[in-house]
Amino acid sequence: MNKLDCSLPSESTQRQNLFWNWVDHQVRRLVAGWIEQALQVLQGQYLGVGWNRRRPGRRGYRNGYRQRSLTTPQGVLPIRVPRLRQGMFDPRPIFERYQRRIVDVERVLRHAYLLGTSTRDTAELAEQLFGGPLSHQTVSRVMRWLDEQLVRWRQEPIAPVYPVVYIDGMHVDRVGSDRTVMLVAGRRDNGLLEVLGFCVGAGESCTDLLAGLRRRGLEQVDLFVSDESNAIRSALAWVYPEVGWQHCVFHRLAQLRADMGGTLDRDRMVAEAACVFRCPSREAALDRAGLWRQRWQALYPGAVDHFLEGLRDSLRFYDLPMAWWKRVRTNNPLERLIRTLRHRLRPMGCFHDDPAIERAVFGQLLRRHLVKLTHNT
Repeated sequence: MNKLDCSLPSESTQRQNLFWNWVDHQVRRLVAGWIEQALQVLQGQYLGVGWNRRRPGRRGYRNGYRQRSLTTPQGVLPIRVPRLRQGMFDPRPIFERYQRRIVDVERVLRHAYLLGTSTRDTAELAEQLFGGPLSHQTVSRVMRWLDEQLVRWRQEPIAPVYPVVYIDGMHVDRVGSDRTVMLVAGRRDNGLLEVLGFCVGAGESCTDLLAGLRRRGLEQVDLFVSDESNAIRSALAWVYPEVGWQHCVFHRLAQLRADMGGTLDRDRMVAEAACVFRCPSREAALDRAGLWRQRWQALYPGAVDHFLEGLRDSLRFYDLPMAWWKRVRTNNPLERLIRTLRHRLRPMGCFHDDPAIERAVFGQLLRRHLVKLTHNT
């Protein structure tokens, strides 16, 4: 018995294509016909009189049709919209007066954009899905729904439920010059991480951002965590002078590794330094740091002094309950989020202006449920 040949003959493939093209054409005609019938019903309700009927007090007279295109999930449909000699009836039960795309189409475009697709690629995807051309400028206008959501989010009050707050920034390509996106994220007692605010600027300055968060209710913070950025430290000293600052342990150890260069003792020296931050108390950590200094001071005095400079700033996590120590020693929770954002923003290419950057960042945060909204989106 011959083996079953599963290959599809070309003639059969052509027949299937013809059949499904015919089905698609019939579906388009059917949907367009339903839309036109619904518009005629609305027109009749507005006029208050049917075809070829006379009635005193009617609100106008029919005056043919005008042609327009409407992008739907079934494709771009040519629609005959009824006209009146004077005035215009309201088509909003079906679509907005000047609407070119129905809501489902824009929802698909928004979802593609939030998945990290550039506006040009989203426009090409729309043409493949809906059969009609769509410019990347049009996609950008569709995405501006995020602007309103962003404005409202930045005005919402913040509950004082974030004992630990992380601050960090990332660089984004923009036409003319690169920009820095500064992010502030808070961790609740249950471990949930939420982004509380972000800003786009030329550097790591975040004084206005932190001041805005405090006005919105960001209080009862026990500890801020960040790298050793002068701009961040200056902003914290100005806005939250009473709150402690934790210098990220990972960045301190990374700086020690950089200071050591390619010496043979580098890995052992960094590993022993990391043990300082695993001690059961601050006093034990300081004692361990003293022993570490005695071991390596004579061999690498510059690297040792640099590592121990301001060491107490990296031991602030001992002020919190032990359950928090591992979470707040480093800025890694926010660093991981930033890596994800970079991965999503990179395919979008170089942004045209700051609002485009804010729109893209907010969209990614919204998609990952890292921003809390109290209004409907």
